[in-house]
Amino acid sequence: MRKEQLLGSNYHYTKHPLSYFIDSMKRMGIGHIEFYGASPHMYVDDYTIGQARSVKRMLDAAGIQVECFTSEQCAYPISCSISEPVMRERSLKYYEKALELSYAVGSPIMQMMAGLSLIEDDKKEAWKWAAEGIYRVCKKAETLGMTIILEADPVCTVANAFDIRRMLDELQMPVLKGMLDFNQIYNGKEDFEEAVDVLKEDLYHVHMNDAAPDAFCLIPGHGEIPLMKYFEILDKKGYSRFVSPELWGTRYAMAADEAMEEIIEYFGNYLKEHKAE
Repeated sequence: MRKEQLLGSNYHYTKHPLSYFIDSMKRMGIGHIEFYGASPHMYVDDYTIGQARSVKRMLDAAGIQVECFTSEQCAYPISCSISEPVMRERSLKYYEKALELSYAVGSPIMQMMAGLSLIEDDKKEAWKWAAEGIYRVCKKAETLGMTIILEADPVCTVANAFDIRRMLDELQMPVLKGMLDFNQIYNGKEDFEEAVDVLKEDLYHVHMNDAAPDAFCLIPGHGEIPLMKYFEILDKKGYSRFVSPELWGTRYAMAADEAMEEIIEYFGNYLKEHKAE
């Protein structure tokens, strides 16, 4: 792997204004980021295209490129695979607007999840709704020349790497790719190398975060996921795209710079150990 593959991210900068995050990335020499579209930075429902373009000008002035736009879709009721039609339609409109904002800030990629169904929902129907919704979002992405990356979660309709593969194969949309999250692998008790092999060349993004039985989205080295081994697997498989930290919790929000600096050091240590440039 290369140091340029590590993205900065604003997930844990939610106690600071966007300008602070941008200044921090510039100071740390990070020129590429995953942009978490949430309050207080750029929550999708609150922003216009014009405001998003203003954000891009701020990023451009700092020499920062958005490589992936990930709107908040867990803390809010966003799901394209739920039986409630009003919620499904609102969720899809949310994703369509998120695509427009992604394009406005210069991101070539937008991340999305299929969302949760209700316990009582028919799982085959939930999969059908998810497929229809993802297809609709992909059709809009085509018009913008953008790529959608689909993330799995053990509690969602698309729950694991095999589900991502199934959705990619069913929809056959060139703009649709997959991604892996280390916590998803941990929580779903998946084998990481097997997950990488399942997605093959369609693996387009990776969330690198640690986890423990009672805590998730931790700084690498603070849990029990063998991250160094995972990096070695990505290297062995020739993965050349980005990895980004997705940190959650007050401990990181109150010490955002320190957390990012520790991530940079951890990733740098891997590169040194493997004599990467």
